[in-house]
Amino acid sequence: MTNSNMVEIARAHLAGIRMLVGRIDLAASDKLVEMILQANKVFVTGQGRSGLVAQCLATRLAQMEFNAHIPGLATCQRIEKPDLLIAISCSGTTVTTIELAKTSRNAGAEVVVLTAVDKSVLAELATHIVLIPSDDADIKGRCKYIIGPNNNTLFEETVLLYADALICILLEKKGISEDVISQRHTNLE
Repeated sequence: MTNSNMVEIARAHLAGIRMLVGRIDLAASDKLVEMILQANKVFVTGQGRSGLVAQCLATRLAQMEFNAHIPGLATCQRIEKPDLLIAISCSGTTVTTIELAKTSRNAGAEVVVLTAVDKSVLAELATHIVLIPSDDADIKGRCKYIIGPNNNTLFEETVLLYADALICILLEKKGISEDVISQRHTNLE
């Protein structure tokens, strides 16, 4: 067993994130931005660690005064046309996320899937896919300290940074100062 240190591990994760970000399709990202801007309501979902990333994205959208919701919470509104569901799942096989995507499609809403696997049940339900290709065979060989099936630790870390970049683009497109997010940050914590 090697004697790793935390800085070495963090650097390895950053190198993996840099590699994945470089593989994300810019046109797919631009389309996601436009879909968010055109949606009446935006719902963001995922399970496990992907669910935590989904909550981060939904929080920032709400702070920008998007009508943003997290399915499963008591305050979540009904999804319908012309709403948008953003579903985050590394494998694209997460049962709850798939069921929420089915319900959303049946209601006439658009479904964007952020996933590592473009040939999955969830991806088939998508009206648009943003591929975060962490399941590529070379990732495990090139990136040390990556945990989980489909290298999902790297997927989740990349999607978190991707979501923050998405918020920066939306701020720009809407002409909103970054100070607005600070002003709208909760004071009930």
